[in-house]
Amino acid sequence: MRTDWVLIARLARELEERLRGDRVQDAGLLPDGRTALVFRHGSERCVLAIDLFSSPPIVTLEDDELGILEEPGFVRTLARSLKGMTLAGVASRRFDRLLRFRFSARSRFGVGEELELYLELVPRFGNMVLVKGETVVGAHKEFTPAENPRRAVAAGSPYALPPLPENPRTIDDPPEGSVLDLLARARDEQARNAQNARDVRRREALLRRLSDRERKLRDELTGLSGKRAGAARREDMRAQGESIYATLHTLAQDEREAAKERAGKLFAEYKKLGSSLPHIAERERVVAGALQIVDTLRWEAERAGSEDLQDVETAVDEMQRRRRVAPRPTARKRKRRMLELRTPGGSRIVVGRSPVENAELTFHLARPDDLWFHAQGVPGAHVILSRDDRGRVPDEDLRAAASLAAFYSKAQTAASAAVDYTLRKHVRKQRAAPPGLVWYTHARTIVTHPQSVEALEKA
Repeated sequence: MRTDWVLIARLARELEERLRGDRVQDAGLLPDGRTALVFRHGSERCVLAIDLFSSPPIVTLEDDELGILEEPGFVRTLARSLKGMTLAGVASRRFDRLLRFRFSARSRFGVGEELELYLELVPRFGNMVLVKGETVVGAHKEFTPAENPRRAVAAGSPYALPPLPENPRTIDDPPEGSVLDLLARARDEQARNAQNARDVRRREALLRRLSDRERKLRDELTGLSGKRAGAARREDMRAQGESIYATLHTLAQDEREAAKERAGKLFAEYKKLGSSLPHIAERERVVAGALQIVDTLRWEAERAGSEDLQDVETAVDEMQRRRRVAPRPTARKRKRRMLELRTPGGSRIVVGRSPVENAELTFHLARPDDLWFHAQGVPGAHVILSRDDRGRVPDEDLRAAASLAAFYSKAQTAASAAVDYTLRKHVRKQRAAPPGLVWYTHARTIVTHPQSVEALEKA
């Protein structure tokens, strides 16, 4: 999206219609770092959000809350100067991408005061300047004549409007409708793109951590394999020791003591290697289990949506025994509805979408005699089938739950997949494992075609 002076002029008119006469309640930063002015008109509240450094700079009206952020000096100056003042008007300058907000106030003694806030909406060079009379009170970006010989902006100095562009651009076919709505859509698209980029970085960081963990575990398995191979040679040591004793009578008297000592060392090593085999086997079992956890968490990281990445990060932290810093209150995850399917046969089928949600579903929401489903031998979601009447589950509902467990698993793209199911009371947490990792017994198996909730709802 590109803004030109015509759109800025339309924006000025819309803002004046919406905000003129409203009082400034506060100024500060939004959680995403944008500067905001909070206006109050009677009981109604509106937030003017200003993003100077997006491309293009964007001004929107929103219903948002100021964040708990350390605010730069200029934002504090805005709040201190404008709080309680009334917006007297909004204007633009012909052929320029500039907005001027005029604020006024009158003391109880009848003394009037006026301040102006200029928004210079130039991509990469945007600025916000608060002016009283012709003097700069403060600016988002200040610069001296040495830094910019053409124009200085600094507190206490006279304010000069930015020079007009030599060749002002005009959109040949400007969009119809509200400019505020247009900017709001552009802002939403920017926010989605920024969120997607952040998600990509977080996901890549998770996958790197999991790959590093897998490499270390496989290196350990290689070392254990070497130790097992060494232990397998213990029979050769025993045979060598027995051979030495069997041939002692052929040796000279002065050679026998050295031969006995050599045979003793062989038998001692034989015994030591024998006692190490159970420890090697146990460690191999633990490492193999850890590799399964890595495989599960890698799948979770690949499938997680934006709202579930924190759950996967928490699970990876627990796997690596890292202490996690509690998130800010503003970043607290919102409770959402479970992903569920209601069948014509009267069953409720619920699917977990993250490690934490899997654990919540299985160990807090499910009843002991509800049915629990999981794709066999691969990472996958926990699926619970429950009935209010606790009656017999129709075969088609069993197949539906199994199809969901197959779809929301690593076997999603397979033509068919094996799914195990058992009573919830036969499922238990894996000890010292991240959320959602379980053991189960008394399972039956269904081979089914993977299908999503949406596909089953349409069927």
